[in-house]
Amino acid sequence: MAILLFLLRLIGWVLLAVLLLLLVALLIPLGVRFAYRPGSVRATACYGPLHFTLWPRKGQPEALNKPASAAPPGQTVRKTADGEQASVTVAVKPDKPAQTVARQPAAQGKPEAPNPADSVPAEDADAEGSAKKIGLPFGISARIDAAMQLLSNDPMAFARCMLGHTGWLGRHLLRSVRMSGLDIFWTVTADEASATAELFGAEMALANNLLALVQQYIRVQSDRLWLEPDFTGERAGERIVSFRLTSCAAVLLWLVIRLLHRLWKDPQLQPAAKA
Repeated sequence: MAILLFLLRLIGWVLLAVLLLLLVALLIPLGVRFAYRPGSVRATACYGPLHFTLWPRKGQPEALNKPASAAPPGQTVRKTADGEQASVTVAVKPDKPAQTVARQPAAQGKPEAPNPADSVPAEDADAEGSAKKIGLPFGISARIDAAMQLLSNDPMAFARCMLGHTGWLGRHLLRSVRMSGLDIFWTVTADEASATAELFGAEMALANNLLALVQQYIRVQSDRLWLEPDFTGERAGERIVSFRLTSCAAVLLWLVIRLLHRLWKDPQLQPAAKA
């Protein structure tokens, strides 16, 4: 009895440790870092202390060098050198004669017996039919079939249904995302000084409008927002854009679960009732 209690306590502590680790994993922030410089773009996914480079991707290995010349199968190539000129003699081996099998005609009055390989037993056909009927559990296959049926019957209704769910996901996703470390340094250069001044004013107004629009949907914490006119053209290449988008893994998981629940309860994606 004491050993059983000890095992139960051990299992309980193990389950508690697993739950705590899962809770910590869900609370770790998940984010993406983006950095742009002239001639360089870099995107990195971050999950706690882990970093994964999304761009630039690693280059593919070089293809192996193929041999310069290879003789086709069934041919023998002989090369002979005669002074400065070279002659090539090709000896082609004759292929084996094709074997033909003549099928004897069936006797008159007696039909030809069918080939057993061409006929499919009834048991195999039943097995294939039952294998096709087996799909994903919990009625997922039926709802996928209903969605495909809706797409084929009324594509506009299917598009409105999907846009409604993706719009809901986008609105809630933007609320959970935070932009931090926004660093923008941008120089404005044109051919003439007057054109540079006009372009600087237009880009300044555009930048302020874009920043106000982004702040309506995402929490923004900026480090530097600097737009500078370059009348001489010496600093045309000094441009930097970098920021980090972060969110909580638990919030993202909750949004995915709610999206699946919305799709499951959508009346347009319900399977047809069987008669």
